[in-house]
Amino acid sequence: MILKRAGERAERPAFSSHRVRRAVAEMVVALLLIGLAGFMLSACTIEVGTNSEKTSSTQVAVNQAPTTTQAPPITTASTAGKPNVVPTGQGVVSPAQHVAEVLVPSVVNVKVTSEYQLGPFQQEAQGEGSGVIYTSDGMIVTNNHVVRGPDGEVAKDIVVTLATGEALPARVIGTDPLTDLAVVKVDAGFALPAATFVTEPPKVGEYAVAIGSPLGYEGSVTLGIVSGLDRSVEGAYGTEGIALNNLIQTDAPISPGNSGGALANASGQVIGINVAYEPPTTGAVSIGFAIPSAVVVKVADEIISTGKATHAYMGVVTVTVTPKLQEEFKLSRSSGILVYRVSPNSPAAKAGIQEGDIIIKIDDKEMLDASDLLVAVRDRKPGERVKVLIDRGGKEMELTVTLEERPSEG
Repeated sequence: MILKRAGERAERPAFSSHRVRRAVAEMVVALLLIGLAGFMLSACTIEVGTNSEKTSSTQVAVNQAPTTTQAPPITTASTAGKPNVVPTGQGVVSPAQHVAEVLVPSVVNVKVTSEYQLGPFQQEAQGEGSGVIYTSDGMIVTNNHVVRGPDGEVAKDIVVTLATGEALPARVIGTDPLTDLAVVKVDAGFALPAATFVTEPPKVGEYAVAIGSPLGYEGSVTLGIVSGLDRSVEGAYGTEGIALNNLIQTDAPISPGNSGGALANASGQVIGINVAYEPPTTGAVSIGFAIPSAVVVKVADEIISTGKATHAYMGVVTVTVTPKLQEEFKLSRSSGILVYRVSPNSPAAKAGIQEGDIIIKIDDKEMLDASDLLVAVRDRKPGERVKVLIDRGGKEMELTVTLEERPSEG
């Protein structure tokens, strides 16, 4: 069918009047059937209860799950001159309702005030994010970037507002720039409602509920699903690949201020800490990311115990090898990760890794993306040895690297 713009004329064949009437009648019948089918489909999507006075198929009734309650008949008309007003609504229960009841008390608002130097002038900046109560004695997990100012320094003043509205001063226990996590502490004088964290990875497609303070709206709840796993946020580079990786992707709307808040499953258990989102200017629609709870728990426990998180490292900066990169730099292969800088006196340097080497595998795990290296060594312990298969000028060789503790500045 070719649709013409308004105002353009279209040539039409002549039809007799009785054919026109017949065509119109057939069209009306078709539209009625389509409308009825659409109504039936929508009725199957949301269960609103049963009505014994309505005719229904015995087979359909057998196949439907039994219901425990019946919704009252929906009023569609009112007495002339009077509005339809009822004391109780008939909304369908959402998974987010239960999550809100369970988890909103455990999610806090975090306001920070920072001072930084801009040329000869001393400036003050304010920021806002979210946090999740980790322990009942006042330990709260949030993002590293939430508690830092524009200059990257830890904020001078941090105020945590509980779901009850009580505002408490907080101090930083420790931060981990590599995973973008931090722990702050408040002294409430009473037990706080600690959230429950689940370390098993969620499943793609399961419900996901984000709770936080987007744009300052405290205790906001949004509903979606887990859209994907093992995602990386491009552009957030560390000394070994991409810092923000192994993330949970969700379409539960995440906005500025949600950072540090909870991403939960339908049971109200925290599956991740919200950290980033793709802005609408990129063409994205509801693409957000959260740090998995397995990483959150490991890092938070270390920070609480020692004041910092410990990560192993090799000491290389890498870039993903692509066919285009191969052609441009005349590389010997089109996949792997290219080493373009080796830190002096680092584990990689001690093991003999050189600039220009292409890392193919680490302990039999293929390295296809720059972030794969960080994932492969980040959760190892300093002192562990890893086998690194490299391609050097077209010749493969295996080296053994003894990992060391990542320097705090790295």
